[in-house]
Amino acid sequence: MASPATITDLTERSFRPLTEAEKQVGSVLLEDAWNLILTHRPHVADRITEPAFRALVVQVQCAMVLRVVKNPDGYLSEQIDDYQYRRDAAVSAGALYVSDAELALLGNAPGAAEGAWTINTRPIGRGPGYWATTDTWVPL
Repeated sequence: MASPATITDLTERSFRPLTEAEKQVGSVLLEDAWNLILTHRPHVADRITEPAFRALVVQVQCAMVLRVVKNPDGYLSEQIDDYQYRRDAAVSAGALYVSDAELALLGNAPGAAEGAWTINTRPIGRGPGYWATTDTWVPL
């Protein structure tokens, strides 16, 4: 499936007009961002037809790419004589990544474990469509 975000979406979220080189690299990075999202949250492909969720995915993709476009060399700070400028650490990486906050926005797949201490106590072969009564498992 192709990336839901377009270069137009990226340009509309930028504070300045993008150069032709940034647009060219941006379109490739949007595809890369989409692949990263699908790697971390495969269920996103199933929900992409929902308009509100699609808009959220486009927002996350553009945020990922704009971090790279704003700082392609990954500068954290620069200093010349008494002038000093320091970037936010989240922007300074210069690498394409999906943050934990963005992954949280996209949610987990239905039925996925919610934390480090989630323990599935259902017998093997008994999915979420079953509930227990005293000593037997009954289909819902």
